[in-house]
Amino acid sequence: MQRAVLAAAEHHAEAPHLDALARQALAHAMAERHADAAVLFERLHRQQPDEPAHALNLGNARLACADVDGALQAFEAAERLGGDGVALWLGQGLAWLAARRFQEAGRCLGRAYRAQPGASDVALAWAQYLVEMERFDDARRCLARIDIAAVSPMQRRGVAWLHAQAGDEHLALQLFAACLADDPGDDVTRLQYALLLERMNRVDEAGEQLAAVRHPSAQPALYALCRGRWLRRRGDARGALAHVRSALEHAGGDEMAAQLHFEAARLHDLDRDEDAAMSSLQQAHASAKRAFHVRHPEAEHADPLAWLAQRLAAPAPAHWHAPIEDGHPPDPVFLVGFPRSGTTLLQQLLRMHPALQVAEEVPVLEDVIAALYGDARDGDLGARLEALAPAQRTALRGRYWSAMAAHAPDPYRRLVDKYPLSLTRIGHIARLFPRAHTLCLLRHPCDVVLSCHMQAFGLNGGALAFSSLASTAEAYARVMTYWEEQRVLAGCAVHVLRYEDLVVAPGPTLREIHAFLGILPHGGGIEEFHRQAHERETRIRTPSYAQVARPLNTDALYRWRRYRRHFAGEPMARLAPWIERYGYRE
Repeated sequence: MQRAVLAAAEHHAEAPHLDALARQALAHAMAERHADAAVLFERLHRQQPDEPAHALNLGNARLACADVDGALQAFEAAERLGGDGVALWLGQGLAWLAARRFQEAGRCLGRAYRAQPGASDVALAWAQYLVEMERFDDARRCLARIDIAAVSPMQRRGVAWLHAQAGDEHLALQLFAACLADDPGDDVTRLQYALLLERMNRVDEAGEQLAAVRHPSAQPALYALCRGRWLRRRGDARGALAHVRSALEHAGGDEMAAQLHFEAARLHDLDRDEDAAMSSLQQAHASAKRAFHVRHPEAEHADPLAWLAQRLAAPAPAHWHAPIEDGHPPDPVFLVGFPRSGTTLLQQLLRMHPALQVAEEVPVLEDVIAALYGDARDGDLGARLEALAPAQRTALRGRYWSAMAAHAPDPYRRLVDKYPLSLTRIGHIARLFPRAHTLCLLRHPCDVVLSCHMQAFGLNGGALAFSSLASTAEAYARVMTYWEEQRVLAGCAVHVLRYEDLVVAPGPTLREIHAFLGILPHGGGIEEFHRQAHERETRIRTPSYAQVARPLNTDALYRWRRYRRHFAGEPMARLAPWIERYGYRE
C-alpha cells in the first residue's frame, strides 16, 4: 500500500492541497488508522476520479477495514482507469481471497508473485492463497522467500500461522512466541499458538496459552475449538462438547463450521452417543463439501478416485526387477495402506530401529509421477512405464532422492516412505524402485471406513470420497480392488500385516517385519516408543497425532460395532466381501 500511495503523490506537484491530503492519508495508513485513511482516499478519488492510484489506495484502505465489497469496487475502478501492476494485482487478489473467490484470487496473486517473487508482501499473500488451497509444499517454498525482519508486526503474525499450517513447526513456535512477547494481548495469535501446541501433543503448554487469553468472547469459535480440543485431551469430553456447541452459531464460515462439527462428532463418540456423532458428521461433511467446491468448482462432478484409471494391464516384464546401480541409496521401504489403517502407529514403531528412518506423508513419489505424466490419468500404465529409457528412469529416481533428502538426511539408514495411498502406485514402484520392499497394513474394513468418515482430512483429502459411510465404503472397495489386482501384476516384494496384530502382539509382529526387510531385530520396547512419541519435536502429520502419544491400547479395535446399524444396507454390502477376504468377522 505504501508503494501505491507514494506513486500517487508524485502526481500532485501542481496541486499542493491534494499532495498534502495524500500524505496525510499515507500517515494514517502507516499508523494502521485505516478508517481515517479510507475517508481521505475517498475524498481524493472524488476530486480526481480519473486517477487510478486513488481508487487503488481506496481499495487497500477499505480492505484493511474489512469492507471487502467496497474494496473490490475500488479495485475494479482502478482497473477500468488503466491501473496495472503488482500493487493492483496484490490488493485485488487479497480482496478476492477475503471474499472466498479463490479462482480470481489465484489469478491475481499468482500474477503478482510471478512479477515480484522476492517482495515479502507479495510472497506472504501468495503463501496465504496456497495454504487455503492446501498446497503446503508450494507454500513452504514461497514462505522461504519472506524476510521476516522486513515485515510488519501484523504480517509477522500471519507468517507464523502460515508456517504452522505448512508444517514448519519450529519456526512457527519461535514466531508465535516473539509476537506474543511484543503484544501479550493478541488473543488470536495466542489461540493459534495453543492450537499448534496441542497438535504437537504439548497439551500442558497449550493449556497455559489458553489460560492467558484475555477476551475469549471476542473470538468465540476459535476459542471454543481450541478449548474443546484441550478439554478432550484432558479427558473432559462433556465439558469440551459444551464449548463446541456454544460456538457453532458463531462459526462464521464453512471451514470453521466443519472443524467444530468434526470435533463435536469426536466428543459424542467418546460419550458413546453414536447417533449424535453421526448427525454431527453429516453436518461436518456438508460444510467441508461446500468449502471444497468454493475452492474447486470444477471438481463438483469429478471422480475423486480418477487416478485409479492408471493401471497395469499385464504382468510387469522380468527385467523391471533387475537392480539399478546409480549411486543412490538402497530402494525405499514403502509403508502403505488405506487411510486410518494404523500406518502412523507402525511408522512410529519402525522409527525406533537404528537401521531405519521415516519420511512421514510427504508426496515425493506423487510429485515424480506428476512430472512424468502431467495430468494424464488413464491408459495402459505398463506401456508407459516400459517406454522409459534408462536415462529417464535414472533422472526420475534422482528427482525422488533429491526431494527426499530433506526428510531422510541419514545416508546410512534405510528410508521408510510412509504415504498410505502409495498402495495405488505399486506399478510405478515396481518400475522405478525394483528392490523396494512394501509393507501393507490392513485393518477391519468397517473400522477403517468409520474412522475415515469421522476424520477431518482437509479440503483436498476426503471432502468428497469420505462424505458418508456409503461413499467411504465404495472408495475402500475400489482402492483395495486396485491394490489386490495391481500388486500381483507388479510382482513387488510385499509383506501384509494386520493392525489388530500390531496392537495386541507388537513384538512378534515387528520381528516378522524386520525379517522381511532383512534387518536385525531391535531390542527397543514399547516404553521407548512412548518416550519417542512424547519427546518428538515436530507434529505428527496425520489425524492420529493424539492417539500415538497415548500408551499402546486396544480401545480403537472394532469400534465400528457400536455403529453397526449405521452400516446396514449399502456400506455393509460393499464391505462384506473384504471382511471375508481378509479373515475378519462381522
